[in-house]
Amino acid sequence: MRISKEGGVPIPKKSDKKTTRTLSPEEKLAEAKRLCHIHCAKSCVEDKRRGLHLKLLEMRPHWSVLKRDEQYRTIDRGETESFDIAIPLPAKDRRDPEGTSWGVDLFWESFHCTGCGRCCYTPGAGLYLDEEDMERICQHLGWSRKRLKSLCIYNRAAKIWALKQPCPFYDPEKGCTIYPVRPSTCTRYPLHPALKEMPYHLAVDAFCPAAREFVKETLGWWIVCETNWARILRDMGKEE
Repeated sequence: MRISKEGGVPIPKKSDKKTTRTLSPEEKLAEAKRLCHIHCAKSCVEDKRRGLHLKLLEMRPHWSVLKRDEQYRTIDRGETESFDIAIPLPAKDRRDPEGTSWGVDLFWESFHCTGCGRCCYTPGAGLYLDEEDMERICQHLGWSRKRLKSLCIYNRAAKIWALKQPCPFYDPEKGCTIYPVRPSTCTRYPLHPALKEMPYHLAVDAFCPAAREFVKETLGWWIVCETNWARILRDMGKEE
């Protein structure tokens, strides 16, 4: 392992073994993203928190500015279509989720739920309940498990209970009536699992209006990610 003089990004030392083929540009970029997630995740989040992206955007044009209208139209499709959007924040490392929550922490610092309730009353929302959720809700309401399950359906494929839609605990005037003990699924929303094509980044549900606004507001953050990827690619080239 050596340290790059540009940005202090550690990259693997060149192997003495001869390789049988050269990586394609796509494979090199994928490897750069992997290395970036390992070595730059924490500093990347801090750079965005302190506004480095604004300085970088002043220095050069970026797709987030040049194609803003096009990007906004794509994001706004979430109003009527079901899909997830990757955001420029690092996902947790599965090997150490508690110690690598920098991206999730900044997301919750920056995201502002509007309380619209669409995730509560819209058919298709997966309001799943695990054992801890059931225990917590029943204890809070003084209910039996049988009574709570009468408001749920059982997903045989996923082998889990889910609240019927619209959520029986949602009140149009008061909002969530069990908010302090709401299901863990609700506490994480609108965050969704990382996309297959962007495995190192958090993703959000484009159906959520507040999530769409967050995506628009943070498009410029991608320039920090891309600057790191470019730096790592240059260092990888020096090692070839």
